[in-house]
Amino acid sequence: MSQMHKRPGGSQRPNERTVDYLCKPKFTNSLPDIPFDGKFLACPFVPLDRFVDYKPSLLEKEYKFEVQCEMDMGVNIDLIDPETYKVEPKRPVQINEKDQILLEDESSNALLSRRSAQHSKVVPWMRKTEYISSEFNRFGICADRQEIKVGYHLKKNMENDNMYRDRQSQIDAINKTFDDTPIQKHYSKKGVTAVEELPVFPDFELWKYPFAQVIFDADPSVLSVPESLRRTVMEQSQIKGMQDDQGEQFVAYFSPTVETLQQRLTDKEEGRCYEEGTVYEYILNREYNWTVKNKASKGYEQDNFFLYMKDGNMYYNELETRVRLTRRRKAGQGKPNSRLHVTHCDPTEAEIEQMTSRLQGLLRPYDQKEDEDMEQDDEDIKSEKSGNDEKEADVKMNESDKTDDSDSEKGSDSDKSDNDVLGRSDEDDKKSSANSSDEDSD
Repeated sequence: MSQMHKRPGGSQRPNERTVDYLCKPKFTNSLPDIPFDGKFLACPFVPLDRFVDYKPSLLEKEYKFEVQCEMDMGVNIDLIDPETYKVEPKRPVQINEKDQILLEDESSNALLSRRSAQHSKVVPWMRKTEYISSEFNRFGICADRQEIKVGYHLKKNMENDNMYRDRQSQIDAINKTFDDTPIQKHYSKKGVTAVEELPVFPDFELWKYPFAQVIFDADPSVLSVPESLRRTVMEQSQIKGMQDDQGEQFVAYFSPTVETLQQRLTDKEEGRCYEEGTVYEYILNREYNWTVKNKASKGYEQDNFFLYMKDGNMYYNELETRVRLTRRRKAGQGKPNSRLHVTHCDPTEAEIEQMTSRLQGLLRPYDQKEDEDMEQDDEDIKSEKSGNDEKEADVKMNESDKTDDSDSEKGSDSDKSDNDVLGRSDEDDKKSSANSSDEDSD
């Protein structure tokens, strides 16, 4: 045990300790190497089965394993005689007695059992028990009929098969949800209530243009620009995909020059998007590495929308693409001096067709699906017709081959008959010549 020694003056060092064991310890307890390999020793006293004998628990015994069977298991299908499963339409169907009991309708006026009949007997010398309850008066003697109808109204309310038959029924059903459950309070913030309700419409004017959400890792605004103009400069900036000398792709962030910014502000004041024939100049400020995700990307199956106010109404549009940008700067490389010149022009025919199809997908989504289904059906019909025509052509070719074979057989038969006739005529000539020679000799 260590002890604290005090000085004669009464003061002591707080961290000074002494050790009773004066030698320096050495922890070198290393074991020697094993002189031979390990081996098993026989143990005749304890049976080894007690260590390996498995005893299933009650949980394993009571567990019911699911049996995976084929669709035709338990059914003896006759694959030889096809007439086995042929059903005559006029022949009465014979049902097994057990199945007949299951198919019978439940009767509300079912006969009471023998024990129930004994309980319902009216005895003049015994007063029937009366229960002070509203349930007794409601059900009464016809309790069995009420039990039959349990869940009937619930099932009837759940029958919404014909709710969305047409477009107007869909609109009515959507409006009904707002009337049934009006939203007055915020779902998570206490004390926040709704002040005004506005309908939300799709933006029919800008729906034809695809939008993308660009997320920067930091504020991309230029520090050299005054703070009052940074927001305006950032709104007028451009991003463009580029490729360096090594073949690496990146995104370049261009900021407008002073002249371009003045021209953009002038166009906004005059109510136009751009001035025809004007070249807008931008300067490269930053380079970014990008990560793009859209609907075509694997694992990105979500619909993103954004809302905004315009002309006193709320509109929404779709965000198809999400782009994440991170700063890119190589070591020992200075800031490149690149400029971007932008000239606005009219869209091409392919772009107009793409925008029209995108807008039609919003206005008539079901018509587009029906047109695709009709086109698919037409293609199927055409393929079936072409297949039938090919089959008919093959049949005709086979019939023509058969007719040619029959004609050749007929020709060979006629040749044989002609040869037979000629052979018979030769024999007749021989017989007549023999008869004439006999007459001459006589």
